[in-house]
Amino acid sequence: MNINKLLRKNLISIPGWRTDRRIVVIESDDWGSIRMPSRQVYDKLVSKGIPVDKHYFLKYDALESENDLSALFEVLLSFKDKNGNNPSITANAVVANPDFEKIIESGKSAYFFEPITETYKKYPGRARTLELWKETGMDQRLLWPQFHGREHLHVKRWMEAIRSDDRWEREGFENKVLLGLKSKEQHVGKQDYMAAFGYSDNSEWEDLDKIACQGLELFTKIFGFPSTSFVAPCSIKGDHLDETLHNNGIKYHQCGQQYMPARSGSLKVINRLWGQQNSLGQVYWRRNCTFEPSRNWNYDWVNSCMSEINIAFRWGKPAVVNSHRVNFMGEIFPENRTNTNKQLSELLSRILKKWPDVEFLTSDQLGDIIMKSRVSKRTIS
Repeated sequence: MNINKLLRKNLISIPGWRTDRRIVVIESDDWGSIRMPSRQVYDKLVSKGIPVDKHYFLKYDALESENDLSALFEVLLSFKDKNGNNPSITANAVVANPDFEKIIESGKSAYFFEPITETYKKYPGRARTLELWKETGMDQRLLWPQFHGREHLHVKRWMEAIRSDDRWEREGFENKVLLGLKSKEQHVGKQDYMAAFGYSDNSEWEDLDKIACQGLELFTKIFGFPSTSFVAPCSIKGDHLDETLHNNGIKYHQCGQQYMPARSGSLKVINRLWGQQNSLGQVYWRRNCTFEPSRNWNYDWVNSCMSEINIAFRWGKPAVVNSHRVNFMGEIFPENRTNTNKQLSELLSRILKKWPDVEFLTSDQLGDIIMKSRVSKRTIS
């Protein structure tokens, strides 16, 4: 870790809420979302000159399979904290994907979505994914779902993209891929459609609020309980969404570093302190550690993450590890899954060896601890 990064990591860990407990939370975005359907589609797009091989999400990410979950659970079940709990990954999940068939039937004139329960049925090796997720992942709290959005795309922008004459987007749609790439044919200032809650004008707020409501309702229906924490796709959202989220049970924001759309079309970075609350009483925290092996296989993610965890604990902060779903997926390249799980096993082993009093928690559990401590302080004072 270079000196500038070291200084930044320490500075963001100093202010805000603190705890004497050594807590580790792994937050993992994008579960439930489609991206690259198969190795065959990947090879086809590469052969057509679409640079999916240059973007690690498109190269490695895919809808989670039964094999992906089984391999991940095997690693997590191999370790326990001081309380006898296995490491837990908070799976920030979307609950729907585009219904390509209906969109095609409409001549791309209207958008339709399908719940992930239907998406799983359409992909080989996924028929029992949700069952495995619930029976093992949720029952043993290995892969604990929280809300990430209705789908991982901005409906209006995506529909504009697939209706355009852009060759990349045409190929992507025909092969059921969410590209999220900018080709030379696209306007330079065109915004990424992977940010589901981004917007160019305040007039879009009503539609985004409706999408959030539908997504939260569907989340409860699929997983059997309401989510209490939330992080927006790409961490891009406006504060207008907070009231809708609050009214539907969201008490905690995982995105302490928030990217808010500005009038110019750019993004304004909002940095909030640990334990900070907004006017609705919703609590924020930050991801202060990173474990993303798919981003660069040659980087030492284990040592880097250990250093970041050490900084977090030094300043009385939980270690909240950012690790996207892509790292654990092996549909396109099985070695991607194997590589990550090997490094995850090493990371967990070293964490337990260095900090035997560590506690593995989920995001909503962390939020409950922060909220309870704030209420206790107000009661005492």
